[in-house]
Amino acid sequence: MPFYISVAAAVTLTLAVIICTASCGSAKINFKCAFYLVCYSVEDNSLSADAISDGVSGFGGAGYVFEYCGDFYVTVACYYKENDAVRVQRSLLRRGLQCFVLTAERDEYAPKSRLSGNRQAQYEGNLNTLFSLSKLCYDCANKLDTGEYNQASAKSVLADVEKSLKGLKTANSANCFYEELRRLSAECSAAGEGFVYSRNLRKLQTAIADTVINIDLY
Repeated sequence: MPFYISVAAAVTLTLAVIICTASCGSAKINFKCAFYLVCYSVEDNSLSADAISDGVSGFGGAGYVFEYCGDFYVTVACYYKENDAVRVQRSLLRRGLQCFVLTAERDEYAPKSRLSGNRQAQYEGNLNTLFSLSKLCYDCANKLDTGEYNQASAKSVLADVEKSLKGLKTANSANCFYEELRRLSAECSAAGEGFVYSRNLRKLQTAIADTVINIDLY
């Protein structure tokens, strides 16, 4: 019971961010975050990316192709603290896997002239909500690995994440977030099909992080 209450509370809180920020009419977007990705660089975004992605997924990694500053990376895992990413990267290096840590950051500050107050508030709320949903996926993946969560728990988290994504999609049907949210909803649905592995959640987590980092608000 505490598990279900905590997930419901988290989802309610993240959705409330949008309502609160929209009603407040913020004068600017003020959003900053960083993700620390254990990954491999890719020469191009076609055959080599697919081959590396399949290999990473095979040993339990996310296998998500992440774009950052015009380059592409196949991610093993995504973290919120650099030390966590470095520890995993060093462990993989000892096993002969030549990965590295990529720091992907977004520091968004938009003066009032670029967006109307309502849109600024809505977009900032979207980014904060997506960041929180990525953390829900991360926590669930970790707890699946440790055995703290079973399949029912993981599927419940995915159902709540998908519900939140669909709520965001409805609220953003006519702006830059819509297609991204449609893509993420599809990723979430795929992650919950059949047996849920931690790698499924890590892939979804990284897909959400990709949107948070790379979506063009303008």
